[in-house]
Amino acid sequence: MKRMTPLLTLVTGAGMAAVLFAMSAQAAPTAAPPKVDAAPPASAADAPPAPSGSQPPELSPGASAPPAAAPGATDVPAAGTPEQKVDASWTGRLNNGATIAITSRDGAAEAYVCDGKDMELWLRGTATDGKLDLDGKDATLTGTFDGSEATGKLTIGGDTTTFTAKATAGTAPVVYRATPQLRDAGVDGGWILRPDGTQIGVLTWNGRPIPAPPLDPAFGTTIVEGLTVTARPVIPAPEPGR
Repeated sequence: MKRMTPLLTLVTGAGMAAVLFAMSAQAAPTAAPPKVDAAPPASAADAPPAPSGSQPPELSPGASAPPAAAPGATDVPAAGTPEQKVDASWTGRLNNGATIAITSRDGAAEAYVCDGKDMELWLRGTATDGKLDLDGKDATLTGTFDGSEATGKLTIGGDTTTFTAKATAGTAPVVYRATPQLRDAGVDGGWILRPDGTQIGVLTWNGRPIPAPPLDPAFGTTIVEGLTVTARPVIPAPEPGR
């Protein structure tokens, strides 16, 4: 029996070690699953390339991207926007009692002012974008117009008067003037054909202004002291430099 004692002690120790190992394994906490880090938010650099045809142009080295448009910003019309030009005519009166006629073709404009006795005035300029801007000898005319009328002011020397002129129907001429050949010979004259069929004008004859005799629009002629005077419709043309 004494010889078996060490063996029993060894077996007993091994059994106790096995029991303690099993108890230790049961008491140990279950290992936590491995932690997975959340993916970082996507950045512009990580974004997939844009489809062909929509990728913004590359910037040259050293260049910076253009600033973004401010909220609420509106587009500014590009330089060189075509002017709104009109083909129209207006006839009316000034506050001083004189008669005025304005005619425009493709934005170029001419105006004739007369009192039917001895005062007359010619002006040239433009009628674009709803605005009138004409000038003559010591005179300027400015104003506005639309499809129904033209209004504004006429300044002669230091005196200013206002006018209102109604748009005429159709494209029939409303202003006639003596031909350049007659003007070169010292004979000048202007006629305004009113919408009611009446006329008014001034004719310069032998160096003095007189009331213009009635003009026949069909032929553009009138008779003065037995001589035929020829006139033509006033059709404005752009002046050089305008």
